[in-house]
Amino acid sequence: MGTRTGQIRSRRVKTGSGVVRRMQRCMPEGVATVLQRLDAAGAQSFVVGGAVRDLFLGRPLGDWDVATDLRPEQITELFTRVAPIGIEHGTVMVLTRTGPVEVTTFRGDGEYVDGRRPSRVVFHTDLEVDLGRRDFTVNAMAARRVVVDPFGGQVDLNRRLIRCVGDAKERFAEDGLRPLRALRFAATLGFFVEKATRAALPAALPTFAKVAWERKRIELFKLLCGVSLKPLFLLEESGMLEQLAPELFGVNARLVAMLEGAPPGWARLACWALARQVSPGGCRTILARLRAPKREQRMAENWLVANLDLGSKPPAGCELRRWLSRFGVEDAPAAALVARAWKGQRYLQFPTSVRQAIRVAPPLNVADLAINGRTVEDLGFAGKEVGLVLGSCLNFVLERPSRNRRRTLLEFAHRLSTGRSQQKNNTFFSPPIGFSDPRDPSLERDDDT
Repeated sequence: MGTRTGQIRSRRVKTGSGVVRRMQRCMPEGVATVLQRLDAAGAQSFVVGGAVRDLFLGRPLGDWDVATDLRPEQITELFTRVAPIGIEHGTVMVLTRTGPVEVTTFRGDGEYVDGRRPSRVVFHTDLEVDLGRRDFTVNAMAARRVVVDPFGGQVDLNRRLIRCVGDAKERFAEDGLRPLRALRFAATLGFFVEKATRAALPAALPTFAKVAWERKRIELFKLLCGVSLKPLFLLEESGMLEQLAPELFGVNARLVAMLEGAPPGWARLACWALARQVSPGGCRTILARLRAPKREQRMAENWLVANLDLGSKPPAGCELRRWLSRFGVEDAPAAALVARAWKGQRYLQFPTSVRQAIRVAPPLNVADLAINGRTVEDLGFAGKEVGLVLGSCLNFVLERPSRNRRRTLLEFAHRLSTGRSQQKNNTFFSPPIGFSDPRDPSLERDDDT
């Protein structure tokens, strides 16, 4: 791989710049301590990467990464608590009171042979060579007492562009995940992908195919958490969507607008699946392909099942309680938000209705009933009949939560027992028509439905 040193055009911001002042003000104690220790050893040291980008954008700051001209073994000698997490690539994790700080030696990369990582790294003392190996210009900046911006990252931030450092085809050939990362950054920052970078996306597909599904899943999830989902057009046009989830093919402006109205993350994938008539099992298959945890697979599948159970108008009263009972209060709020995005205006207030219904805490499952299996057995039921009776009691209570009283349910179950001998099948496990408890006048009112 050729170096990009010849392309360097340094732009340094004076010490009094707003970015440097904000960095000094926001810097965690642990990061400051690491930098001071490196200074005392006579080393060059800078904050690099995403933290610098986010300082310019005024975004919340996450990881603080440090780059230095010291070798890994020298870094290890300076600090008492270290974890050599990637020492072969020049990275040492320094453990501080405010959290771990990754410190990496300035380096250049050797040839990339597997579309993931360089075959070797070459340590340098030149910061700008180190910045030249990074993926995008907005990530190829460093800051300390000055800002070092050799590739025009500040200009691209102002223009709201995601641009590769140097030749986009070379950068994508080095790491097959970079094409998807380009779209992820465009989505999370609300930026556009620069023309030459965009043109290089389709040719990167063979390298993209080599990337582990787990890494693809992380980037796709972050993309679906973005403030803008317009990069989904490029996801399809580039051919990456066909590799990730061909079931979702067919991105258009209406779809993008609908997904932007859904909750960030996998809820948007569920909404996308609904719009493309992908079955609940098909949605789970997509997430399984992406090696998502089984809990996330089940959750997204349940969101689809819950939404397919809804009609043209949102359920209310006892029908809403039945819906909550079927799909559970854990998944219902997110499923309701998916429904609002998917079904539109009629479901605008549905998430609010769901939250209010859950807040009242009505009995929604058998465990919430005022009687239990032992009570039912005492009435003469046995085996599977016990579960059927409890199910009928729950159905009875879902109609009117005020029926969830021991006396009322015992009377109801007793009538089921009386009717058992008159039925040849299990239809007697439905509430008797017109049933009411004469000792409980509240059962006759419909004001709680």
